Amino acid sequence: MDLKFEQRFIYPDLEADSYEDAIRKMSAKLVKAGLVSPEYPDQVIAREENFPTGLVLADLNIGIPHTEAEYVNQTVVSVATLAHPVKVHSMIDPSETLAVKMMFMIAVSDPKGQVTILRELMRLFQNQSLMQRIMSERSTTEIYKLLEANVSKSSK
Repeated sequence: MDLKFEQRFIYPDLEADSYEDAIRKMSAKLVKAGLVSPEYPDQVIAREENFPTGLVLADLNIGIPHTEAEYVNQTVVSVATLAHPVKVHSMIDPSETLAVKMMFMIAVSDPKGQVTILRELMRLFQNQSLMQRIMSERSTTEIYKLLEANVSKSSK
């Protein structure tokens, strides 16, 4: 299963009051496009309560919210850089709260494909200069180009 991004699901400088708000805003177009079920945003938020997805990188905290495949019709990853950090719990230590500035919301239709998608994302996350370039970019098109160029390299 390939890691797939679409420009229409990339949100530079997303205004969100909370992690939940960001998930709902990022899910809206996915639901409208029929890529996920109407229950998807609620299921992502519910899963987050039990299995938080905040991840600490070298100098940037990232959230990778997702839920089960039964709520996904087509695999896609939605990306947002946040205008203001929002709080989420750490996936490593759920008692720890992190302020995230970037989110990669995963919608995977094949339950077996989630591990592959996460592995590919982790490769991207390890590229600190790429993550900083994405964070500083204000253009949906430019973020998309950065992601696509680097996914191609990591998939070879």
